[in-house]
Amino acid sequence: MARASTPTLLSLDVYAQILGIAPPAFNSGVSQVVFPPETACHTWWQYEWQNHNAVSREEVAREISIAEQDIANYMGWWPAPRWIAQDVKMYPRFHRPEFYAGGGVNIRGQLESIKASYGKIIEPGQRAVTYIGTATAQGAPCSKTFSDEDLDDFDETVTVSCTGVTTTDECEIKVYFEGHNGDPEWEIRPARIKEIVLGVFTATFYAWQLIDPDLWERFPTHVYGGTEPVDLDDPASFVTEVDIYREYNDPTATSATFYWEPEPSGIGGSICGSCGGAGCVRCTLTEQEGCATIRNAEMGVLAAAPATYDEDDGAWGAAPWSVCRNPDQMKVYYYCGNLSELNRAGRRCDGLSDQWARIIAHLATARLRRPLCDCSGVSSLVDWLQTDTAIGTREQTYTVLWDDLSNPFGTRNGEMAAYRHCRSLEPGKISGAGAVR
Repeated sequence: MARASTPTLLSLDVYAQILGIAPPAFNSGVSQVVFPPETACHTWWQYEWQNHNAVSREEVAREISIAEQDIANYMGWWPAPRWIAQDVKMYPRFHRPEFYAGGGVNIRGQLESIKASYGKIIEPGQRAVTYIGTATAQGAPCSKTFSDEDLDDFDETVTVSCTGVTTTDECEIKVYFEGHNGDPEWEIRPARIKEIVLGVFTATFYAWQLIDPDLWERFPTHVYGGTEPVDLDDPASFVTEVDIYREYNDPTATSATFYWEPEPSGIGGSICGSCGGAGCVRCTLTEQEGCATIRNAEMGVLAAAPATYDEDDGAWGAAPWSVCRNPDQMKVYYYCGNLSELNRAGRRCDGLSDQWARIIAHLATARLRRPLCDCSGVSSLVDWLQTDTAIGTREQTYTVLWDDLSNPFGTRNGEMAAYRHCRSLEPGKISGAGAVR
C-alpha cells in the first residue's frame, strides 16, 4: 500500500485510481507478468530527493492533507470521519465580565453549550486500538497467504485472516504494517473485501499493497536515474507479517477536560493580600476530567460536565466541580465527519464517498508543483486541473464569475471545481450525511 508520513482521509492508492495511474507503478513496483514498465507510466518514488524531477508520494500526501483541511475549514466539518483530540475552547462566560458564573449551567438550568471546531459529531470519545494478532504465512490464529486467482502466473491476491474475533463490525478491524502499534499512517488500505463470519475475520488486498516499505527508503543510483523500482516478481519484495488491530471510538475515555486559572488570593480577595507562601499556588491550572454529550450533532454543539467513569456500572457518574465557579477553558475529544451513503447503509467501510474522494484528489493535484506522470491520459487531466483561470494566455482566455475568482481555495480548475462543490452544499454548510451513536 502506498503510504506517507502524513495521514490522510483519502488513501494514496485510491488517489492513484482516480488519476488513472497504474497501482503497481504508484507503489514503485514493476513486473514482467502484469503492468510491465512500458504500460504503467513512470515508477513513483517515496521522497523528492530520490528523484527531483518527479513528484513523490510524500508530496502528494501533503497536498491531500492540506486539501482536506481546507475543505473542513470551509464547510465546518470533515468530508470523512476522523478523531479530534484536545480541541481547546473557552468556556462560556457571563456577559458582564466583572461577574463570575457558577454551576456550569445556562439560564434554562441545563449544561452550558460548547461549540466544537467541527460539526457532524458522531460520538464523543477518543481513538482506541486493541491488538488482535500478527498474521504470518504459517501463523495461527492469524495468517497471510498469496494466491493467483486469475491464473496469470502472478500471485496478485493477499488474504489476511484471524480467528477468535469478538467484534461483529468488520469495519473496526484494520490491518497494519507490522511493528507500528496500529499507527494510522501505517494502515494497509483500502481492503478489497472485509468480512467477519462466525468469529473469523477475513480481508483481501492486492499484492503491491504489501510491498516492504523498507524498499522505498533506498538511495538513488545513477543506473535508474532514481531509486531502483521494486521487483514484484520477487517474493522477497513483500512483508512477511502484518498486524491486525481493532480500531474504535472509546466513549469511556475522557471526552472533556476543564481548566481553571489560579486566583490571586481567592475570589473577592486583594491582589496585594498576604497570600504568597507555600500554600498559594501560582502558574498552575486546576484540572478536572469529565465527559461530553451531543447537543447538536450537525452544528457540532456539545454539553460537558465533570464526571467519573464507573467500570461496574458502565456509565459516567456525576462529580462535583473542583472549583466553585465555571471553568475558564476546556478541551473536548470527539469522533466526527461526513459519512457516505454506502457507509451508512453498511455496504462499505470507508466513510469517504466517491464524490468527495474525487474532489479532494483533483484539488490536491491542482496544487502540485512537479511533473506527475508522462502518460498522455494522466498528463492531460493534470494539465487541465492545474490551469489557472485567472491568468489568460495568447491561445486561451477564460470567462469566470467574480464569485468564483474570490474562492478561498484558488483559481485553478481543480480548485474551482472543489469550491463549486462545497458551495453547492450550502446554506449553513451543514448539508450531507451524518450519524450519531
